[in-house]
Amino acid sequence: MFEYHTSKSVVTVQRAFLAKYAKDPPTDKTIRAWYKQFTETGCLCKQNSSGRPLTAEDDVERVRTSFLHSPKKSTVTAAKELSMSKTTVWCLNHTASKWYFNCRMEITGAGLISVYSYKS
Repeated sequence: MFEYHTSKSVVTVQRAFLAKYAKDPPTDKTIRAWYKQFTETGCLCKQNSSGRPLTAEDDVERVRTSFLHSPKKSTVTAAKELSMSKTTVWCLNHTASKWYFNCRMEITGAGLISVYSYKS
């Protein structure tokens, strides 16, 4: 980085790299990116990534209410109705069933049914 800072020449940096390490030098784009990162952060370390994006609260609520109104609805049907991916709907429903409401099985005259109630 010092070489680029003093000369502002990518070719000079590439030649110095080749002479010192006897390997193909980094591209001009890479050198400029490294220099920019070093001047902004003072480090060439890999920065932490933000991770997986969070799902919006209104999407969580839409999935929860969808399955609360129709507990036997399939994930595919709910995904189509809500214009969401099947995986997202399944994950949110799975999470919602753990955190938002209780599910218990009851035996009635009609057979075995699922009964949902809000957790308090």
